[in-house]
Amino acid sequence: MKKIIQAIIGIMAVLVLDSCIYSNVRSPGPMNSAAHFQLDTGDFKILGTVEAEGTIVTIMGLVAYGGDGYSVLYEKAKKLGGDEIMNYAFDLEGYSILTFVYNRGTWKARATAIKYRDKAMQ
Repeated sequence: MKKIIQAIIGIMAVLVLDSCIYSNVRSPGPMNSAAHFQLDTGDFKILGTVEAEGTIVTIMGLVAYGGDGYSVLYEKAKKLGGDEIMNYAFDLEGYSILTFVYNRGTWKARATAIKYRDKAMQ
């Protein structure tokens, strides 16, 4: 009976320690889009390259913060007068201490900002 109680307490401890008390993470990642468009270079104008970087941190599995990604690139494209980004790429570098104690992921992203021509907007 004592071993069963110890096992239950152990399982409960794992479940409690496995979740964050605070989490505010937005992470860059692949876009899952099934929409396909037939565009050629006459449909848009390339405005330039936009770049961004950020950090995601997790401490003791209790607190997680940081992130962003696609939205930062998109906002930078809008500031250039663009309508969208394409050819985006994300690089991630991770650092951790005992996996559970401290984790930090630094990401860098870049994309091509484009402006649709009038004919593509119809």
